Amino acid sequence: MERADYESALAQLTGTAELVAAGADEDARAQAFEMLAFFRLRQARVGESGALVTSNDALFRDTAIAALTMAGRKEFLAAAALLEQARGLMRH
Repeated sequence: MERADYESALAQLTGTAELVAAGADEDARAQAFEMLAFFRLRQARVGESGALVTSNDALFRDTAIAALTMAGRKEFLAAAALLEQARGLMRH
């Protein structure tokens, strides 16, 4: 995956986690903060070897776009599910 695409997707996922954390109910908020920490850490590690690997690059990009769209529509449960999906597509 191109670095710019990866960084853009990570920024979208981080923004999604921020929106979910700010707008979700208490139960979902804790999970959103966990996701926010995860994606911020990944952003900090972009320069490391192997940091740009996903199991499906196109699905990862599409998931990031969809997650941000759902969060923008205040569909926080759907956005949270998409954050989980994106996390699962990332290789460690």
